[in-house]
Amino acid sequence: MATKFQTTRLLHGVRAIVGGQGTPLVLLPGWPQTAEAFSNLFEPLSKRYQFFALDPPGLGDSPAPKNGYDTANVSKIMAEAIHDTLPDQKYHLVGHDVGGWIAYPWAAQFQSRTKSLSILDASVPGFLPHFQFPLSNATNLRLWQFSFNALPELPEILVEGRERELLTWFFKLKTVNKDGLHNDQFEEYIKTYSRPGAMSRGFEYYRAFEESAKQNLEFAKTPLDVPTLALGGASSVGLGMVNLVQNFAANVSGGSIDECGHFLPEEQPSAVAKKLLEFLDANSK
Repeated sequence: MATKFQTTRLLHGVRAIVGGQGTPLVLLPGWPQTAEAFSNLFEPLSKRYQFFALDPPGLGDSPAPKNGYDTANVSKIMAEAIHDTLPDQKYHLVGHDVGGWIAYPWAAQFQSRTKSLSILDASVPGFLPHFQFPLSNATNLRLWQFSFNALPELPEILVEGRERELLTWFFKLKTVNKDGLHNDQFEEYIKTYSRPGAMSRGFEYYRAFEESAKQNLEFAKTPLDVPTLALGGASSVGLGMVNLVQNFAANVSGGSIDECGHFLPEEQPSAVAKKLLEFLDANSK
């Protein structure tokens, strides 16, 4: 990563990678990733925006939240960190995976501060379709982690000391462009989530999924009126992201990213940067 991008701490200890100039842009990665998930987008985004790539509380190198992992609480923590740094400025929000879970209630609670919202391949709690069990093999392969990670104690029992094996299998399963995830990125994820308690902190987001879903359904009673972009990997959620996001936002555009699985920022950074910049530029006035 270029040295011109600074790593710092914001309010509540939230770890941030900061760079560029212009309208603020907040980037929220998912699990099991860190702020470095967006590293291949930093250069193109920094030419027009001041970006803040954040580790969500309990993920990456940010401390665990004190009052729970439900996304209404987590998003408030992160919003306070950004508002402390940017007290009078509006900003764009971009979230991938769990970062998308956080980005929606953030925007719902702080619409007056949000210029736009972008959600990348994220099954936002409260808006998944209802499934019949047993799941089809294809659906089970895509969604197994929602059930497994939410179980009490068992994930820790099975995963401790085998983080590399789990994450290697996980990323292989969910990527199409196998060359997209650079080895240094992957090794950073392995290092981060092999630390004591790190996997447990990630599992807690899934254990709070039901509570986050209830919160989101309440927020959705007042649909977002900020411009919203929904992008899915063609081999993952795909165009279904648009339908999902239309459950809670009134002004939605988007589509799918070709030759891409779940990990959009790593697998297809050029295509994602192009779509994001077109959207952000159109909504930066």
